[in-house]
Amino acid sequence: MVVLLAVGMATFYMRSATAQEKFGVVQGAFAEDNRTLSRTSAVKQRILMLNLTVPVSINGSSQTWWIVDTGAPACDIDPAFSQKLGLPVTQERGFKITKINNFDIGTFHCDGIGCFVRPIGELKELKLRGAQGAFEKTGVVGVNLLAKYGALINCRTQQIFLSPAGNLGTSRQKYEAMGFTYVPLVLTASNRLELIGTIGGTTCSFIIDTGAFATTLDESIRSSSKVPFWETTAKMGSPFHDFKNASVSYGTAPDFKIGNYDAKGTKLTFANLHLAERGLTHRFGGIMGMDFLYFRSAIIDVGGRALYLKPYSTGQ
Repeated sequence: MVVLLAVGMATFYMRSATAQEKFGVVQGAFAEDNRTLSRTSAVKQRILMLNLTVPVSINGSSQTWWIVDTGAPACDIDPAFSQKLGLPVTQERGFKITKINNFDIGTFHCDGIGCFVRPIGELKELKLRGAQGAFEKTGVVGVNLLAKYGALINCRTQQIFLSPAGNLGTSRQKYEAMGFTYVPLVLTASNRLELIGTIGGTTCSFIIDTGAFATTLDESIRSSSKVPFWETTAKMGSPFHDFKNASVSYGTAPDFKIGNYDAKGTKLTFANLHLAERGLTHRFGGIMGMDFLYFRSAIIDVGGRALYLKPYSTGQ
């Protein structure tokens, strides 16, 4: 099913208007791991942890792997790798920043990509299951690059389509004919990919975050929506945000929608996220991670400002 979808999408884009003929197709790969959330030895929930990675070359360097993170407003490059490449670094508003003019994702060339120069932490330790050879992680592909080139991310086939024109121009009708549900997507002024949804009757803004393993809603939403839950021994963590050692709880949403997509029954994690998101349409509800996106064959059309979702499926 995944292969057929990938081939079908590629064929569709090949037949698009001439303005889109030079789009790039980047084949990524999942870094995978498993984690068990535990309340007691008898109550456990196993979670598949996925991070989409893509091969990147900078200034003709050998390819390394970068995590595709729609939760990151801009790209990040690990300081040791930046120093190895001799990239010029400037200090702006307390951040170290570099600009890269020869940034290749797969064989697709990008120009003028700004990157924060900061450690990517435990992301460097991710493994590529079943693969042989080097799997060095040196950076994060953020929304500044994805928006500039109108990225379309297929979360199931691990492919990214990029266009110099900034928008691949796929029609909503084509996706709906393939069984997808359309959900409007907003690119905020702060480079967040915002979705509007409801849980327990409360309307919230959610952020698409492919860099997050698990879909995590703020603890306050769990309380106001009265979602049944159980506490776990896990703590929230990230190389780029201090979650203040927030405890994680776990539950299943009895009433949850993203746009017109019925996500009832979604397994969710909850924590005090300590995120003060500005510029969102509604109250910040949480982040939509790769667990939600992968099992619903999500297609994130950054250029077309749309998310497309299929019914939940574990099949390949």
